[in-house]
Amino acid sequence: MLVLALESSTSSAKALLFDTEKGVLETADASYASEGLIRSQGVTDTDGVFRLTAHLGRRLAQGRDIAAIALCGTFHSMAVCESDMSARDTYSWNYMAPSLQCAEARKDEALVEKLYTRTGCYPHVTYMRHTLRYLADSGMKLTGKKLISQGAYNLFQLTGEYAESVSTASGSGLLNIHSLEYDDFALAYAGVDRGQLGGLVTYRQTFPLSEKGAQTLGLHRGIPVVPAHPDGALNQIANGAAVAGRMTLSVGTSGAVRLTAKKPVIPPGRELWNYYGVTDWLCGAAVSNACNCIDWFRESCLQGRFSFEELEREGESVRSMPVFLPFVFGERCPGWRDDRQGGFVEVSSDHSLAAMYRALQAGILFNLYQCYETLCRELQKPEKIIVSGGILNSAGWTQMIADIFEQDIVLVKNINASSLGAAVLGAYACGAREDVTRFTEELDGGRIVSHRPERSEFYRRQYERYLHWYDLTK
Repeated sequence: MLVLALESSTSSAKALLFDTEKGVLETADASYASEGLIRSQGVTDTDGVFRLTAHLGRRLAQGRDIAAIALCGTFHSMAVCESDMSARDTYSWNYMAPSLQCAEARKDEALVEKLYTRTGCYPHVTYMRHTLRYLADSGMKLTGKKLISQGAYNLFQLTGEYAESVSTASGSGLLNIHSLEYDDFALAYAGVDRGQLGGLVTYRQTFPLSEKGAQTLGLHRGIPVVPAHPDGALNQIANGAAVAGRMTLSVGTSGAVRLTAKKPVIPPGRELWNYYGVTDWLCGAAVSNACNCIDWFRESCLQGRFSFEELEREGESVRSMPVFLPFVFGERCPGWRDDRQGGFVEVSSDHSLAAMYRALQAGILFNLYQCYETLCRELQKPEKIIVSGGILNSAGWTQMIADIFEQDIVLVKNINASSLGAAVLGAYACGAREDVTRFTEELDGGRIVSHRPERSEFYRRQYERYLHWYDLTK
């Protein structure tokens, strides 16, 4: 049977065609920037993103007998819809305008404690409850409006159903981690009510493709559509990490480390977030600066004069480099400072462009390693680290992960892990799978990268320098 997975990520639309017996048959993707769908930082064209995602899906599905459709979105996005469910803008985790409002919220220790322990989400621009409060404070009338994630908007356009997966809702900062229902206190803080949000559903509840949706995709109506689940949760499914002991580390536009858990984990330092995955809890941490930081360096600092290949070529020979604090787009975990700034320190005339580039890559991974240390302390050291995302395009950078984390890592074959995870849910929806947590086909074929003890010692020294400057600048 064939499953069509449709993904609207932070910066691009993706489609994946999956055969439940043969695996991935075909993929397609297109960036929002190339299609003119980015209005400003963190703000995209809601309907334009849906149309682009659907266009890719139609291309892959043409002439095929599709048994199920599964949707993927992000943990953090929100559009404000009119009464006819039309929407202009989708606000995402990298929309920085609520930064000052969040800074004020963090001054109130009682508020911070209540929001964090009830929702698992620290006061930060990442979470839509703060975007909503900021929009209201800025004069936008939210009363009577419908509030919807990009993934749920795609679901509505394809089925006519207004529903939000529990998993996606858990990343909004509006869900109570103890009841898995919308949290009254968080809703009141954001200035909205339950009636403005989609009903909560799981992957076990599907909706039939409507006539309008069928025409959009060039398929027949009635095909079951799995509600949108977020990329991070689906990454766990695709990588066989929805069970204990396997940690996923994804580095794309942003980065994240995640471990499956049986219950939420609330560390005293509040360094982690707690979201609900597909079948269980997902505890981890995310960083705002990853491949977007690489793009910033290449395009803004180097004015596009060097290709990625040129930057990569000399990097492995680097034996000395400055320290890079990777907070160009603010800080998420572990410090939750969306107003934090980054940059290079300890730069000398001996440092080449290659040294600067390697320092930038190392700084991003050091930020993730900070989060990894907390995750290991609160849960367990993972038996296996599974790496996915755009970082796989750089052999030197992926080797750096193994050296910094001092552990062999697995590189998954399919870099579209979140789309593949959605396809697994689609396979369940059409009866081709009984258990979505035991998907390991792609993982079993992953390439192993071994850590090099001689380089690990080098990176330990670099990490100490990084922590020194991290503490000085926080």
